[in-house]
Amino acid sequence: MRNVPIYGNFLYLQLTSQTAEKGGEKMLDHAFQRRREIERMLLSGKRLTVPKLMAMYSVGKNAIRRDFEVIGEELPVIAKQGYNGGYSLMDGAGKYQNSLSREQLECLEKLAVGCTGKDRETVLSIIHEFGPYCERNT
Repeated sequence: MRNVPIYGNFLYLQLTSQTAEKGGEKMLDHAFQRRREIERMLLSGKRLTVPKLMAMYSVGKNAIRRDFEVIGEELPVIAKQGYNGGYSLMDGAGKYQNSLSREQLECLEKLAVGCTGKDRETVLSIIHEFGPYCERNT
């Protein structure tokens, strides 16, 4: 698993949104919205299947697979084939991740640097639970 930049999701969402707005192309806008909704479903703990998403969004399997490729660049998506298969997030990636704003995350990181012991552990646990997904190496 590769290390994901701290602000990866924010940058991805901002660039995708800007591309959709500037290009004025409906297809990009629909793909952006669909991926955001899929991300929310994954972050809420749901297991998603390609056939269900194809029916939900009226798109083909290649569009859904591409969505998971893009989402997988920022979130730890796991694909399981066969009976009871589908896409889900790796254990440890929860529904509260990515809910901090950039300013909140930067503030908490500054606090963590100045803290020691139990206080530092608490601040880091908040960052890991509510911040963007990244491997635990702090």
